[in-house]
Amino acid sequence: MVAGLEYPEEQTMKCAVCKHGETRPGTVSVTLERRGATLVFREVPALVCDNCGEAYHEEKVATQLMQQAEKAVRGGVEIDVAVCRGIPTT
Repeated sequence: MVAGLEYPEEQTMKCAVCKHGETRPGTVSVTLERRGATLVFREVPALVCDNCGEAYHEEKVATQLMQQAEKAVRGGVEIDVAVCRGIPTT
């Protein structure tokens, strides 16, 4: 388990992509391309398949990433790499 990530056990699930693995709490990198900008968010909380690596994000995590991406693009950012901190997982 990754420090600070506390997913209830019932949130884990069988992977919808590979149909073999189980998801486990972890972090991943997410790359977003938006209006000509490329944004990379590192250490994004997710449930990650232990077989194929597919990542599943909670709605509030995805929403916050999209909001941060919009803010960066509006601010004129073209390329950025940021460590994701402070997004609650539950």
